[in-house]
Amino acid sequence: DLFKTIENIHSIPLVNKGFDNIEDFIAIANSITNRRKSRSGRSLEIHLEKIFTEEGLIHFSSQCVTENNKKPDFIFPSHSAYHNMEFPTDILRMLAVKTTCKDRWRQLLNEAHRVKDPFLFTLQEGVSVNQYKEMKNEGVTLVIPEPIRKTFPEEIRSELLNLAEFIDQTK
Repeated sequence: DLFKTIENIHSIPLVNKGFDNIEDFIAIANSITNRRKSRSGRSLEIHLEKIFTEEGLIHFSSQCVTENNKKPDFIFPSHSAYHNMEFPTDILRMLAVKTTCKDRWRQLLNEAHRVKDPFLFTLQEGVSVNQYKEMKNEGVTLVIPEPIRKTFPEEIRSELLNLAEFIDQTK
């Protein structure tokens, strides 16, 4: 509610001013939409941080810098472990967080080079079998909230991790 109030204060004058052409309208609409998507994604990360902590998964770093100034959403057990070249890579985990994955899931493949098989948490309901196979071929494990499992094709449901399973495995 607070964000919507601030958004209205900021955006309504721009909308009320009107538009000289479609391009100006689209630019304002895209700006508003992009702000909402960014806020939604960051909010999801903050909620996951809280869940991890409440569930006793306290060893993680969020938004830490890796190679080429990349910032994966979560590194387990920590940023310092990731950058310690003597720390075993098979213990490192990375979790990318995307409200929707579509083609954006590929971004996570270059965020943490020391992590061989990254995880992707998404709220997106269902992905195609072909898209899932692409992810799997790249070593990506999909993590989802359990209530949306039924929205995925039946043939891949058993291969998905729910958030509780991810947390238990990561502990």
